[in-house]
Amino acid sequence: MQKSWKILMSLFMVMLLSMSVTFAQSSYYEVQEKTLDSEFVEGKYPVVNADNILVKSRINRQITKIINDFNQNVQQENDIGRDLTGFIGYEIKANSDKIFSVIINCSTMYKGAAHPNTYAYGLSFDEQGNLIQFSQVINIDKQSGKNIYTIDNLNKEIKAQVGQHLFDFHKDVTAFPQEFYLDENMDLHVLFQRYEITPYAVGLVDVILKKALSQQMVNF
Repeated sequence: MQKSWKILMSLFMVMLLSMSVTFAQSSYYEVQEKTLDSEFVEGKYPVVNADNILVKSRINRQITKIINDFNQNVQQENDIGRDLTGFIGYEIKANSDKIFSVIINCSTMYKGAAHPNTYAYGLSFDEQGNLIQFSQVINIDKQSGKNIYTIDNLNKEIKAQVGQHLFDFHKDVTAFPQEFYLDENMDLHVLFQRYEITPYAVGLVDVILKKALSQQMVNF
């Protein structure tokens, strides 16, 4: 049983690392991979290089905070006797002079569990390296008069994009999920975690809402 569990962990780690490499194709910013190999957590995360030291510092500070907090939480779980292993990975979703977006995947697995639990953090940064808040995105949509980013439109897009995968007992959502990112076209992607609206096997649900923003409009 212990040998099978270790094999499962190794396969899952390979999957995360492969995903990271696949999406690490950089364009505007140079992105390097940094390896975390602590006592209970392993994986890779991105480090952004930029000519502007403030931009670089702002982006990397937000990413490393997620990584450090996750590593600390897994350490604390093990300190109280819980046999927990952590994994990190990432996917770069936008890399231009206007927007840098990344998903940070933090996964935990208790020994003997059937599969890991993964939480995906969505981060988007403007051209000054500032973390974009969801309220800013919504306000720009309202100011434009388009009102695309509404709960009604979100529910329509959920059914159109992932309707065949929804739980049988699914009901319309009443609020936007916490995690999101903007792609290079400035389209909004909202992220539903595993089990949130679909079975675990579906994975992370990425619902795109087009299009309230444009690169000319964005002035965060």
